[in-house]
Amino acid sequence: MRPSPLLCALAIGLAASADTADAQGFQVNEHGSCVMGRGGAGVALPCPDGSGMFYNPAGLLTRRGWTISAGVTAIDAFGGFSEDLTGNKTDLVNNVVPVPHFYATYGREKFAVGFGLFVPYGLGTEWPSTFAGRFAGWDNNLSNIYLQPTLAFKPHSRVTVGAGLDFVVGKVTLTQRVDLSEQLVPDPALQQAIPGATFGMLGIASGTDFANGQLNGSGTAVGGHFGVLVQLTPRVSCGAKCVARVGIRYEGDVDFEPVATGIRLPAGNPLGVPAGTPLDSVVAGAFAPGGPLVDQDVSASTTMPDQLTVGFAVQVTRAVTLLADYNWVNWSVFDTLPVTFENPALSSRTVESYQDTHGLRLGFDWAASSKFAVRGGYIYHTAAAPAEVVTPLLPEGKRNEFTVGLGYAFSSVLRADVAYQYLSQQNRRGRVREFPSGVTPDLSLNTGLYEFKAHLLGITLTAGF
Repeated sequence: MRPSPLLCALAIGLAASADTADAQGFQVNEHGSCVMGRGGAGVALPCPDGSGMFYNPAGLLTRRGWTISAGVTAIDAFGGFSEDLTGNKTDLVNNVVPVPHFYATYGREKFAVGFGLFVPYGLGTEWPSTFAGRFAGWDNNLSNIYLQPTLAFKPHSRVTVGAGLDFVVGKVTLTQRVDLSEQLVPDPALQQAIPGATFGMLGIASGTDFANGQLNGSGTAVGGHFGVLVQLTPRVSCGAKCVARVGIRYEGDVDFEPVATGIRLPAGNPLGVPAGTPLDSVVAGAFAPGGPLVDQDVSASTTMPDQLTVGFAVQVTRAVTLLADYNWVNWSVFDTLPVTFENPALSSRTVESYQDTHGLRLGFDWAASSKFAVRGGYIYHTAAAPAEVVTPLLPEGKRNEFTVGLGYAFSSVLRADVAYQYLSQQNRRGRVREFPSGVTPDLSLNTGLYEFKAHLLGITLTAGF
């Protein structure tokens, strides 16, 4: 029996899930309900709640003294895959995911320090274990925690700069099934007679589960972020934020468990075993020491891409401010993915060919009174994954998002911000099977349509003193 292609697919998912998160698929930009209500536009005018550490580190000087804020964004994602041939639709398993954020800052007239904790990549895709795409991935979870110390300085009355370090702690779990029909028959005599003979050639139907593989991996990295704010006029400001590319190495292990096929071999079968012999006993050697599905270590090294966000904020009246941000992510750095296994024969290099992404964020902030604020916004974002690499691991596409938000100051010390966001992704054609390792992906395996939408609800409490 040959080494399962699932091993490569699992490791590919290990690294690819972590990185595609940064583009948008698993990415969470909602780390402060004030900016979330504005459609994520905050690089030119961060909110005074410490979230500038994420949106623009130069924004830490928007408040003096201590600022402590904490909150959570609850994400309710739903969608599915419709097959071309049958028209059958399989829905994603719908689980609400809470994504927390925390900030603590201290600012003086020209200097500020801060510390932030948030999870910019903290979602997952879970499909029923009977889904046609279970052989590419059916239960996948990712969480990348960022610990971010930040400094800000005001060298000029109109200019503020900020910078800091990103300490990243990542964890990922990926689960896939193995298709018996694709496995080589473990019979030397049969292989000599028919080189490359698979169980599919012996009549085993495509899509016959006989193993479940789960990969658990983790990795750490250190990166940097930089930002600048310029007050062009008393009513117009501009800003920019840059996130440097980060190399991260994920280390993990793959655990395989057999899945009973329930098949009994007939008389006169090509394997020469007695009639009624369970097929599961024939393939049991795949899980024994030396077999292709033995538990083993795996690692993958990837590069998280550079990012640049620039924007403007215009105070059109004393109460109303309009904001616009443009975001670019250098996804072309994710071109190939090298994967290393404990068994060197399984190591591979997979073509990904990602594309740079571009996003537009528009918002307004209306201070209806000294205590009450109303916000709204719109977000558009392109996709990083080309059409030939859209899989169940990350069926991402172009997105339109709409936001509304409210803020209320209970006192000069305590305020609360809430926001709602609706995410509508353009349907994308994709595949449910993986290409063999080393083969350049094309559209030949795209067999259906992926749909994805989500509701997000955020709340942040901020205390300043």
